[in-house]
Amino acid sequence: MGAPHPFDVREDLASQGPFAISGTDADMARALVGVLNGAGASAGLLDAMGSGARTIVLTEGLSGLPLTERHWQVLDQCRMLHQRGARIVLLQPAGADDFGRLSGFAGLSRTLRQEWPGQQITTWSLPAAAPMDEKATLILRALATGLQDADLTVDGASVQQIAGAPRLNPSAPSTRNVWFAPGGARGVTSACVMELARRQPGSVFVLAGRSGIAPWPAGIEVTTDTKQLRGALIAAARASGQKPSLPDIDREARTLLAGQEIRATLDAITASGAQAVYLQADMSDRNSIVSAVDAIIQQYGPITGLVHGAGVLADGLALKKTREDVAHVFGPKVEGLAMLLDVLDPSRLRHVGLFSSASAVFGNTGQSDYAMANAWLGAVARKLAADLPDAIVKSFCWGPWAGGMVDSSLAGHFAARGISLIGLEDGARIFADQILQGDRSEVELLIGDEWAG
Repeated sequence: MGAPHPFDVREDLASQGPFAISGTDADMARALVGVLNGAGASAGLLDAMGSGARTIVLTEGLSGLPLTERHWQVLDQCRMLHQRGARIVLLQPAGADDFGRLSGFAGLSRTLRQEWPGQQITTWSLPAAAPMDEKATLILRALATGLQDADLTVDGASVQQIAGAPRLNPSAPSTRNVWFAPGGARGVTSACVMELARRQPGSVFVLAGRSGIAPWPAGIEVTTDTKQLRGALIAAARASGQKPSLPDIDREARTLLAGQEIRATLDAITASGAQAVYLQADMSDRNSIVSAVDAIIQQYGPITGLVHGAGVLADGLALKKTREDVAHVFGPKVEGLAMLLDVLDPSRLRHVGLFSSASAVFGNTGQSDYAMANAWLGAVARKLAADLPDAIVKSFCWGPWAGGMVDSSLAGHFAARGISLIGLEDGARIFADQILQGDRSEVELLIGDEWAG
């Protein structure tokens, strides 16, 4: 977090109006309309103002709406308001007692500024415990500025500072943990988990994912080549008198290769001397999470290390996003983590690593929902770090990995800053270094190839 600085008042408040305030958080809306009108500006509720407002303030982020629905409502409001050309201000709490009340709207505003050049969209975070009239006054002061994404405080405005250089503590990390790693059996997350296992051979690593471990079919050579496997499956089906469907063959090949990758991860962990376990679990389903956590605790003891790598994409421009897209992205990454933190005992955690993305820091065209989800992870990491001062909590805002899901737009953000792809070995080393011995004061890490070496 940067040091607070006074609000830089650039324009007369009245010149920013008329102001329209959404009424989803009715108390905030009434308070803000009152202070704006009291200051000589013209302000009213959004539903009653028509299309004449020059500045629109959305209060949905302060409301008690459910987590995913709250983010969809704000995105949808922005979509509907886009054509008006008004300045849009998104409000959210800077902290909360409940993980489900945290929001990631800075990821949205950063993305929409890319998708809608010239559109003024910003996210302001308000001190959750402040009285309503104090929050309204903070917004009033900020509205007469050119301030972009920031935390508003009585001393001014603070902009989140994301650590971008490695720093380690010399103290030795704990040598044994019960690690739970949703999404840790495949992809770049698995490389990080395998490096952790190499450093903590006395630990238990419980990996979880929706994929099952399908047995490899007899008579087909084991391979990791998708094209080769498809050909072998087609040949085997024809040899048995079947007429194979290409979609069915593709589905079977993906299932087999996923199982093969999971087996390889488990074998590597075991070879390191650690204990490896795989649970098939749906991290968007509470009952599945409860069953997984109960099974881990009963057999191995309390979960003391958490690696949250679950996540999916639903890329598309914001104007074409649907509620289903947001729910799809938020399911495993956001709702899954919120439920997991509610089910397990966070006070037992000694190490937490959340797989975020540079989209949370920069935004990314076509990934408004994903950027919101990752910005929410950052808010969760900050809350966990404050709640667990003896734990090491990190939100890894990864740049593009070599061999990972490298998006050309996101890679471009890093290329403009002289940062290229993260090598698999470098990324795994950085992750293990930081989650085991990272400086506790550095919670959100922006990671590119300048960390290598």
